[in-house]
Amino acid sequence: MTPRSGTAPHTMLPHSSPSRRCVSGYTLVELVVVVAIIATLASLLIPAFGYFKRRAQDAVCMTNLRNLHTALSTRLHDHAFIWPQSPYMKEGDLPQSTSPDAEAKWWYETLKPYGPSRETWLCPCDRHGFVNNNDPDHYLTSYMPTHFDDGPNVAYEWANQPWVIELGGFHEGGKGNLIFPDGHMEKRDSPGGDSTR
Repeated sequence: MTPRSGTAPHTMLPHSSPSRRCVSGYTLVELVVVVAIIATLASLLIPAFGYFKRRAQDAVCMTNLRNLHTALSTRLHDHAFIWPQSPYMKEGDLPQSTSPDAEAKWWYETLKPYGPSRETWLCPCDRHGFVNNNDPDHYLTSYMPTHFDDGPNVAYEWANQPWVIELGGFHEGGKGNLIFPDGHMEKRDSPGGDSTR
């Protein structure tokens, strides 16, 4: 059959039945494989997130100690290189029986003009401290400065005596950070037991 002149040739379309319709999508096997790959990648990455979180917390802790060291250094320069004398220490360098809050508050108030905020006194690994730091009358600290006598330059003469000690073993392996007169830091077994509450 030839088409008439002036009309388009008639094309025959294949008959499409519902069973032969083209369906786009994923098969169950493909979905299971994708889910398995994602689960494997997640299982490899989740421990890495924990590692990086600990490293970040260590960095913040060290920054806090450096800020306290800088505040103490500046205060020493302003006060003839005499270490701040805590009223909570007796003759012979033995602690008086007093509220831990009182000494933490005294140190905070003493160094506040030199920059450290209340958050500076808390290690990010000290979860208890951050949860309970909302009470303005309760002074929490993860760090405690060392007590030196009131002679000039005494804090610099004891090169192996840390200026600030981290209380409690908040870091991996129960370690705590310490900062020394020259500004170097070390991580040692927790020297101070649990932090002040």
